[in-house]
Formats: sequence, structure tokens, C-alpha cells
Amino acid sequence: MGVAEPKVYQAVKSFSERQKLDHTENEEQYCTKIKVQNGAQVAFLSVFNTGRIVVGGKDSPLKQTLQRMRDAIAAGQAAPGQALPFEIEKFPDTIRERVPDCDPVIVRFVEEAITCYRADALLGTAFMLGAASERAINLLIHTYAEAITDPTNREKFTGRISGKMISRKFEEFQKSYAGCKNRPTDLVLSQDLDVVIGTIFQFCRITRNEIGHPQIVPDLDKGVILANLGNFVNYIGRIYALMKHFQAGGVTV
Repeated sequence: MGVAEPKVYQAVKSFSERQKLDHTENEEQYCTKIKVQNGAQVAFLSVFNTGRIVVGGKDSPLKQTLQRMRDAIAAGQAAPGQALPFEIEKFPDTIRERVPDCDPVIVRFVEEAITCYRADALLGTAFMLGAASERAINLLIHTYAEAITDPTNREKFTGRISGKMISRKFEEFQKSYAGCKNRPTDLVLSQDLDVVIGTIFQFCRITRNEIGHPQIVPDLDKGVILANLGNFVNYIGRIYALMKHFQAGGVTV
């Protein structure tokens, strides 16, 4: 068992992994000392058994980021497995880095969602996130349709989704995809449609509908909204990975 306070140590480790920072560590008398690198930038974190975090090293963007992480953890903003609030500011750039060909409409709505979140406008955050999600799912479904190799099957599928609401389109897509003969063999990507993509899509869709067709003001939990913002980068990445699979090998149904 390490010297560092376990919950704080885990929050620091999770942050480093989300940010894809290289790090090494060693145990000292009252703390775990972590050397963090990002390219040529180097900084140090000492995570004490009391939960205190000390950031060291030369001033750099990396050190400033780690200081913001320290302050967020100290303020009690480190929920298990969730991004820290200040991390969301980088999400549009992260999406562009991981998915260089990402549709600019998706990125723009994510940017608006972040603006709303920073203003504590949770209804606006959820609505914008729902719009970004719908755009991404529409692109996924239409990419799938265009990749169906048999012209007759392609026409039948296109007819079933034409003019339909996004929820119906997604249902038809799921039914067709279940019979797809050349689904991804990669273990993670092969399970994405239901495990990752379907779950986040349905949350974003239902929440957006509650806001867009209001009967009462939805009771939105800020932590849940932050969690979905935090998951959105991977969500978009997985959608585009599936799209590339369809485009590369075609779709046989």
C-alpha cells in the first residue's frame, strides 16, 4: 500500500491517465512523489498521507495545469472516475486531436455546452450536448447506410430511416447492425454500440427532449451532466471509429 492518501492519490492518477501524461513515482517518508512529463515539460507532484498535494518544478503550462488539478481536488471536485470541472475546457481541442475529421457542427455544439456549464446553465448544457449527440448519431447511421454493399439492401434500409425521428432511425440501425456480417472484431469496438454509444445517446436524447418539449422543469444533477460531458470525447471517438470501419470494409447485411 502506498504512502499517499488513497482517494487523493487515485484522483491524481486518474487525471494523469485522462490527460495521457507520462508519469513515474516513488515512495518517500510521508508522501508519494510523482514525476510528470508532457514532451519537454516536467513537473512534480507530492501526494501526502494527509491528502495534501504539493506541485513542484519550473513554471510551465504543465505545472499550471497540475496546480489547477490540485486546487480542484482540494475543493472536493474530484468525483470517482469523472473529469474535473476545469478539464472540460479542453474537450473541443481533445476531440479535434483524437478525431481530426470530426464534423465542425458537433464541435461547435460541444463548445456551447461547455459555455453553458461554466455559467451553471444546466438546461442549456444538456440541450447542446443532445444536439451534438444527435448530429453524431445521424452521421453514423448515414455512413452505415452508404456503406451497405448490396444496392437492394441499401435502398431498403434507406427507406426505413427516411424522414424518421432520430430515435426511430437508431432503432432501425440497431436492428440492421445486429445482422451485419462484418462487424468489428476488435473486442472494445465490437461492444460499443450498446455498451457505450447506445447508453450515452439515449441519455442525451431523453434529456434533450425533456428540455425541448417541457411539461415541467427537469431536475438535472450537475454531477451527472459533468459525467456525460466527460464521457463525450470517448463517445465521439467511438462513433468515428465505427464510421471508419464501415467505410473501409463496407457493410454486408
